[in-house]
Amino acid sequence: MKGSEPNPGKIDRIFSKAVDRRTRGRPGLYMQSRYPNRDWENGVTSAPYSVFEGFTELFENFEPWLAKVTGARVHGHLYAPDRVEFDGRQGSFSGALTDNPILRDHNSQMFLTNLIWSTRGERQCIQFGPQDSQFISWMLATDPNAHVSVISGAWAVKLFQSNRNFADIRQEAAHLQQVENEHLSVLRSPWAKARVKIWTMADFIQSPMEPLQMIVDEMTGKTVRRLTEAPRMVDLTGFGQFLQNLKNQGMHPYLMGDFPVDEGPINAVPKPRKPYLVR
Repeated sequence: MKGSEPNPGKIDRIFSKAVDRRTRGRPGLYMQSRYPNRDWENGVTSAPYSVFEGFTELFENFEPWLAKVTGARVHGHLYAPDRVEFDGRQGSFSGALTDNPILRDHNSQMFLTNLIWSTRGERQCIQFGPQDSQFISWMLATDPNAHVSVISGAWAVKLFQSNRNFADIRQEAAHLQQVENEHLSVLRSPWAKARVKIWTMADFIQSPMEPLQMIVDEMTGKTVRRLTEAPRMVDLTGFGQFLQNLKNQGMHPYLMGDFPVDEGPINAVPKPRKPYLVR
């Protein structure tokens, strides 16, 4: 053995790290001593994740497209009222999580925390909307790991496509708009720490490639590769008239933005007028 002097600094660093692990723990991992105390956790979740609101309503097959472009794990509406829509609509997922909504709503925040912890090393993406359980609204807003992208008012597309009584549609639209407005107020609150991007539906469909490119670059960390294909947007012919009908029935759909009332496509190019000769 060498007769060198002892190095107490190295031992102190080991003990200091052990004390920090005991008192603060690892980000996104909870222990018994800190669990009952709110805001004592060392980070709500353990890794960044993405939340998309309104994208599955506006684009066809958005989930497989996003998974193909980014390589992330893309789930459906994890907080849907009838079931948990895991990727591939599995009945169970990592962390012993099941698609039972009763077990999920027993502790909605821990459900998402467990999902992120059990899939460390893989980016998780979830869909969210006003029709889902809103118990995690404040969690999404105050979690620095959350990257929230919102197309406000896109929930109206499902109502537009449904063949239901218009009185029922108007009543449900008013309820969903109120829920989303409260959720957006939470995302815009001064206590919000998440990375939030909000577009109105009218603004988004004018140039959808720019927001999609920004979202993909943020998730992949690359800015060189440009998107060559985009998911197919649903047919919005007559959607402006649908919003006008809601206004005529006494509801003001303000979250969609300034939507033109016409029967043609939003980005339609007007036909040139034929030249004529005046004698």
